[in-house]
Amino acid sequence: MTELERELGQLLEAAAGKSEAERRQAVLEALSATIAKAFALRPDELAILMVNPDRSMLRFVYPPNLADGGNLFPLSVPSLAGRVAQTGRSVLLNTAQDVSHLGFYERIRIKEAKPRRIQKLLAVGVKGPEEKIRAVIEVSRRGDRPAEAGPDFRPEDQQLLERLAAAAGPAVAAAFAWKP
Repeated sequence: MTELERELGQLLEAAAGKSEAERRQAVLEALSATIAKAFALRPDELAILMVNPDRSMLRFVYPPNLADGGNLFPLSVPSLAGRVAQTGRSVLLNTAQDVSHLGFYERIRIKEAKPRRIQKLLAVGVKGPEEKIRAVIEVSRRGDRPAEAGPDFRPEDQQLLERLAAAAGPAVAAAFAWKP
């Protein structure tokens, strides 16, 4: 277990005793802070999406400006997050612009920054106690060109994000509870 995984575990444990709204916020803050630190992310390079109870829709819960708008879309729409939610398999793409995805979300401003295109993407599922995907975490590298976006994701990055998602699974399931 890495220091990051221990850190995340401590943050998630602290969230457990809070009210429902506070717990959701604490879980999102713990996840976002840990993942941003692990991958040296800019504010617009992390998204967390929840799968709804009937497994038909994905809804942004992070970043806040996408969550506040009630941004959701059907799993039937071609998206990388949808593919992860449906198959349970992680996605590592260092040529994200070459793959069909929901580019609309790339054009939304986050923290008053000029929107940048996703060039590289890493997406993993977060499983609940019943082993179904409850959420999808997307880490991206953005820029006008791939070289400007930063380093390629490596298999080790995918493994780290998968471990962080597994560690967060019980807390995510408890904070965003629904019956399977």
